[in-house]
Parts: sequence; structure tokens; C-alpha cells
Amino acid sequence: MITNLYFVRHAHSHYSADELGRPLSEQGFVDAKKITDLLKRQNIDVVVSSPYKRAIQTVEGIAQYLEKEIVMMDAFKERFLSEQPVADFNEAILQVWADFDFSFPSGESNHQAQARGVHATKEILEKYKGQNIAIGTHGNIMVLIMNYFDPTYDFSFWEQLEMPDIYQLTFYEQQLIQVKRVDKNFSRNNSGYTIYKKSEIQTHFQKIDLYRKRMIGTISLLDQVILTIEVDLLNDNVKVDGDTNQMAYVMSERDLEMDYVKIFKEMARFFVENEITDPQKYYEKLSKE
Repeated sequence: MITNLYFVRHAHSHYSADELGRPLSEQGFVDAKKITDLLKRQNIDVVVSSPYKRAIQTVEGIAQYLEKEIVMMDAFKERFLSEQPVADFNEAILQVWADFDFSFPSGESNHQAQARGVHATKEILEKYKGQNIAIGTHGNIMVLIMNYFDPTYDFSFWEQLEMPDIYQLTFYEQQLIQVKRVDKNFSRNNSGYTIYKKSEIQTHFQKIDLYRKRMIGTISLLDQVILTIEVDLLNDNVKVDGDTNQMAYVMSERDLEMDYVKIFKEMARFFVENEITDPQKYYEKLSKE
């Protein structure tokens, strides 16, 4: 079942030490109205937010339009960087992204912040399965969540985020299948599984046989095929051809966890259930909606 999460980075606010109560700036309120207009087009079913005021104010317009209460989730608040102010914020962020286990005194490491954000994301995927959910949140925690599902979303991706910004993450069950930027300026709409830069490890679903309920696909590294995988749903069988040792090394080297047999079985089931014979055309159509 397809579920869409619309991660909304909050609009502009003037910095203050009051993280919880800091409101949007005048420009932030102007941009928040544009966010509301964009989300009106997305058939939103549920509105979730960080408890921070600037995040709430960014998505409260769509909640009011839909006449729905905002579901508050503490796990979507911004990562806590440091108990004391840091001299250079961008340099401090670069430092924690360089080492996911590093943290400033009393602050969260990337791994710690990511874990609570991902846990909440998986809860939402389970609770609101098949729905469209808008999530008011913050730049760093948003990218850490995206990074868990696709490591190409990194510090450099965080640097180019706008304020506000919207990214639509499309999941089949709890497997990320597409990311799309929803542009507040109506001027560009980057789409694809990885929209910022090409992922080194790519999955390709190439041939779907609806009658026999079979799918053939590949896993590649820098366009070189490592594994060919054939899924036979009728006989509940998966055949893997290629260098599994190289695949294990590639994942270990990049600190990745990928149950590719499970992913391919889930995608084969999705394509067959929805009578999709050409995944590429399906994703192209999805990106234009």
C-alpha cells in the first residue's frame, strides 16, 4: 500500500534562545500561506507537527483548511545540537555529520536524533497506511530521517534546503520508492528516487510478468550490475545471481543495511497487485502527479 509523507521544513523565523516558542517572522507567515496552497493540492489526510511553534505555524494553515487537529509528535522537533551556543553553527553541523556518533556536551549525535525521528516516521507509516500525511518539522532532523532511507541525503543536501521547503517521500509499506520536491515557487519540480544526486547503489525493476507473477531486476553500483534477482511470487521463491560477497562488502563499506530479497519481493507484489508491467513509466507518471 502506498503512503505519502510530506515533510515540511518550517518557514523563516528570527533566531532566539526560545526554541519551543519562537514564532515565524513576517516573511515566514507569507511563505507559510504558500505552503498551505501547495498542500491543498496534495489531498492531505493527516497533519502532524513538531511541538515547536514555528513548525506548527507553518502547517496550521492546511490543518485549518481541512478542519483537522494537528497531531503533535515530539520526535519531529529539531535535533538538540548543544547545551551551550556554538561559535559557528554551520561548522558545528558539519562536525556532527562527519561523525554520526559525535555529539557536543548534552547534545544529540546524528545517530541519536536520527533514531527517534525514524522511529516516529515508521509509526506514522504503520498508523496512517495508505494516506497522505503532512509533517511540520525542521531541516536537520528531516534530512537525518531521509538519510536513513537513502544515504545520499547528507550534509550537502541539508545545505541547499530552502526555508520553507517540502519533500514528498513515497513509501510502499515501509520501503521508500520515490522522493519528490514540491516547490513553493511553482518553478521547478525535481523528481526521482534520488533527486539531489545520483545514488551509487541503484535498484532497477526491469521485467514484470503479470500472468506468471514474476519480476526480474538488478542491483548496480555506479551502473555496473552486481546482482540479478528474479522473484517468483507463485512459488514464493527468489533467485539471486551475481557476486553476493561484493554486495555485502559494498553495503558494509557504506554502513548500509539492505534486505534486498525482502525489497524485491515487496516491490514484485506491489507491481503485480497493481498490474504494473513497466515500472519506469509508472515512476515517471507518479512524478508528474
